[in-house]
Amino acid sequence: MITSLTTSGQAWLADLGPREQSALTARRHIAAETSTDVDAICATVSPDVFFAIPVRTRAGHELRAGTVLTDAGQVRGYYAGRSGSYLVRSSQQLTSITTDWYVLNETAATLLGTGEVNGVDATGREWVVSSVVLFPTAPDGIRGEICATRAPMDDVLLDRVVVTAGSAVANAALLDRFSLAARAGDWDAVAAELAPGHTMAVRIDDPDDGSVVHTASPFSALLGGGDDLTMLNRVATDWFVFAELLVRRTDGARRLALIQPVEGGRILGTFGYGRA
Repeated sequence: MITSLTTSGQAWLADLGPREQSALTARRHIAAETSTDVDAICATVSPDVFFAIPVRTRAGHELRAGTVLTDAGQVRGYYAGRSGSYLVRSSQQLTSITTDWYVLNETAATLLGTGEVNGVDATGREWVVSSVVLFPTAPDGIRGEICATRAPMDDVLLDRVVVTAGSAVANAALLDRFSLAARAGDWDAVAAELAPGHTMAVRIDDPDDGSVVHTASPFSALLGGGDDLTMLNRVATDWFVFAELLVRRTDGARRLALIQPVEGGRILGTFGYGRA
């Protein structure tokens, strides 16, 4: 049963152009994720992958072993293992942005427990998890699933979520300070906007340097190397910000799509994808 046009795979979209093809690619993957068929899910994923799925804890977004995936075998293992903890029953899109190379969805997904989740037996239970997901897309499937989750799943299951959200207006101002400091090359001011436990997982594809995954790089490595910077798309909510940034360089431009969860007025993590 179709519950939303933003999750339905209408094949005629592929004939209209790269933006519509990108939408179709992401929607086919989202539809497949509601099945229990790992083969069907993986058939919607490009072999050239980058998944960043940090574990949300009260301390922040932890990049534990198995949460940054860079090959198809790891991705298959992730989906197979996840089915032993929970299944995705449905996904309600709250915000959706589609470009010719990525789709961003803020979602409220209904999950069905099939086993243990973060140390809690969730078998047979349903709950809703709030997340924001970036799907970089390619002609042969999604290139990645890059996700930040609002609250720890064990806290949601045990009904002990502590609401610490700020305001969308305050977080929009935070995004402005961060991006303006980056434009000015003031990396100390950029660092001042980050939480002490800030984590990073960003892949950048560059014709000269190949594909590099940044997990502990200074922001100058991601956003520097150009003579100007601007913003093409942005979203500010009470718990995360998203920006598509364009860095002008002598050899062209670098495009970056970055999800940044926020708590206590500071950026907890930076997760995304970039390309030249």
